[in-house]
Amino acid sequence: MTGSGEIEAAQERRILDLTRRRTLGEPLQYVTGVAGFRHLDVTVGPGVFIPRPETEQVVDRALAHLPRGGIAIDIGTGSGAMALAIAQERPDAEVWATEVSPQALWWGERNVAALSGAVHLVSGDLFDEVPSSLRRRLHVVVSNPPYVGRDEADELPEEVKDHEPQVALFGGGDGLDVIRRITSEARDWLREGGWLVLEIGATQGDRVAALVEGLGYVEVSTGRDLGGRERIVEARR
Repeated sequence: MTGSGEIEAAQERRILDLTRRRTLGEPLQYVTGVAGFRHLDVTVGPGVFIPRPETEQVVDRALAHLPRGGIAIDIGTGSGAMALAIAQERPDAEVWATEVSPQALWWGERNVAALSGAVHLVSGDLFDEVPSSLRRRLHVVVSNPPYVGRDEADELPEEVKDHEPQVALFGGGDGLDVIRRITSEARDWLREGGWLVLEIGATQGDRVAALVEGLGYVEVSTGRDLGGRERIVEARR
């Protein structure tokens, strides 16, 4: 039998290891293995982007545009937080999600298996592996894409830029490389009247709004986060 002294020693080693990881700057959510998001606790760790509170407002806007029985897709889902939140709060909806990073996909699959069987998770870059049967049928395309410009890297907190996956953070020189692709490709997947909802960087509102207007979207608007910064762009196809 294992004595209580051995159990206590193991617990002590565990606590010391967790403390060491946090002291070295590893994000608290990686250390605990959990990130709260809306009504969910999603499992996270190295290799996947940590969902933020401001992204919960992006879900609010996606839900506002999702009709009963509608179809939504979360592009670049990471941990699956947004897709899972939509599926949990709208069980009538059909929810899809895509992820290109194998490391992030592992976490997303884990969360989908643990929290909901209602999300169809696809391995692929943006819309590449989405079933063709969904073309021109989606009511909502939602995404929290990488939008940090390479020249903005030094402005990020060290625990973010040193630990979270760069593929989820950086969107090219001006931060808009992935946003350009999503806004363009989404036109082929949204049904007429469907909505695109994007999280963006705090200084990108005017540029992204002009981008989607130039692609023919209508009813383009920007939304502010709880800190008053423009962090959401939404537009109708």
